Amino acid sequence: MKYIKRNEILKSNAQALATFPSRILSFVIDFILIILTFILLLVIMQLLGFDVKQVHINGFTHIEYESENLSDTAKFIIKCILVSIPTFYFTFTTYLLNGQTFGKMICKIKVVSVYHHKIAFWHCLERSLGYVASTLEAGLGFVQAIWNHNRMTLHDKIAETIVIKKESKINLPLKKNRSGRVKEKV
Repeated sequence: MKYIKRNEILKSNAQALATFPSRILSFVIDFILIILTFILLLVIMQLLGFDVKQVHINGFTHIEYESENLSDTAKFIIKCILVSIPTFYFTFTTYLLNGQTFGKMICKIKVVSVYHHKIAFWHCLERSLGYVASTLEAGLGFVQAIWNHNRMTLHDKIAETIVIKKESKINLPLKKNRSGRVKEKV
């Protein structure tokens, strides 16, 4: 098998990589939003008559809850829904908001593909599922961003993405002629 090297596609070499603290802050904000989603879903389930008393969240994929008067099938469905909320959140917000989650928007950072012009749905899904791999071994997959020269975590490597500071647009003052029309930028 012959290896073909792919060219990295980045908008410019001047793009600054997101700092590790800004990535942590954006993840904390997103995690708070996920917890609020859990709470909202549990309130809705209570209103619909599901008797869910207490929920224990241990990581991304291990959720336990106490419930009475529910069949095993209903318990399994509820557990599947609760476990998949973080994956749905990170996949769909990153895809629909063009490389950003709400936490990344607040921190002004963005996920971009290393090899493609636009981040695709598959990249977002790989990245979201890669969070599980990043949490293994005490979160070592997240900490890799500290010593990696591209600040790539394990889930970045899986999805072939990097996180950059969002481009800031500089608004130059406009020169107007006597009639008030814009003539040129200064």
